[in-house]
Amino acid sequence: MERLRGTRFRRALLAGIEWFSHHRKYVDSINVFPVADGDTGKNMQHAFQAAGKAMTAVRGNNASEMAWAAARGALLGGRGCSGMILSGFFSGFAEGVGERHTLTSADLVRALQVGSARARERVEHPREGTILSVGEAAAEKAAESAKHNPDVFAVLHSAWEGAVQALGRTSRQLAVLQQHQVVDAGGQGLVFFLEGLVRYSRREPLDAAAADAVRTPAPAVRRAAPVLTAYKFCTEWLLEARPETTLKSLRAALSSLGEHLMVAAAPEHTFKIHIHVQDPEYVMRSLSAWGSITWHKVDNMAEQHRHTFGALEHP
Repeated sequence: MERLRGTRFRRALLAGIEWFSHHRKYVDSINVFPVADGDTGKNMQHAFQAAGKAMTAVRGNNASEMAWAAARGALLGGRGCSGMILSGFFSGFAEGVGERHTLTSADLVRALQVGSARARERVEHPREGTILSVGEAAAEKAAESAKHNPDVFAVLHSAWEGAVQALGRTSRQLAVLQQHQVVDAGGQGLVFFLEGLVRYSRREPLDAAAADAVRTPAPAVRRAAPVLTAYKFCTEWLLEARPETTLKSLRAALSSLGEHLMVAAAPEHTFKIHIHVQDPEYVMRSLSAWGSITWHKVDNMAEQHRHTFGALEHP
């Protein structure tokens, strides 16, 4: 297939989302980076489901409209570090698609490249051996394939292969992954999503029984390092900011309040913010000076760790 129209593009993405959903708990079970709180799969699922819901609401057969709907859904629906990074992939992918009604293999490559670049920009201090590395490898392998193959599904298959290869390298790139003998959870989630697209192109089953048949047993990571950082609250905020607020100014103001800061611009001068902090109430007061907080979420990562891995936090 040399051109992917909007409705088939949507069906392919929904297939990837469905396939990921059957592996979500596995992804949670290997989540030890950046914090061992066991929620990477859940957070990615929020982003995927919101993207799927937004695409389903689109009428017509326009690939660009599908891509932008998915990007908006993923941004507003994503949770945690992984959800914010994933929404960066979706946003960059839509940017790469631009106004194209159908997608060629070259269009797909450009969208994957911009998507991986925008995802990296979301992260204040990006590390190799993460979902970022996996996404970039997928784009690189897709670009190699597109040079001699106009079939969009063949290019997607190559992207998946590149992601699988990069995922295997993550356990050697990050010490914490090597210590627990696991691959990066976010990268694994992206591989499952891409695998779903490939299975769709091959007309292979996507149901839970098919997933159970191919899933490998979850590695034992019950001794994952507990959350020792002082910034043990994972917080997220939707801020309707004053007109003069910029992405740069907001990042500068928040960078000293915690770690793993990510800020993304949404329509109508709204910003989605993710940051790990010590005092959520102080962050709320700080953000209120920039505009109106319309939604927020606070998770205690130490409690999440105990729930997922059954380990006691050190005093």
